Amino acid sequence: MAFLKKSLFLVLFLGLVPLSLCESEKREGENEEEQEDDQSEEKRSLGSFLKGVGTTLASVGKVVSDQFGKLLQAGQG
Repeated sequence: MAFLKKSLFLVLFLGLVPLSLCESEKREGENEEEQEDDQSEEKRSLGSFLKGVGTTLASVGKVVSDQFGKLLQAGQG
């Protein structure tokens, strides 16, 4: 009976150790995927932000050049 208990304990132990190792590797893989997703999302957000800034600067530049042109015409006329 003691032999069966030890054998059962050994089988359970040998089965649980690899299972816990697999679970920790799985969690590490999921964490890496989440980090990659977060980084790609940050890149997309940064790209959208820069695009918006570029559009705004282009609009401001056009308004400034129009106003500057009007001032030059008024000064010459």
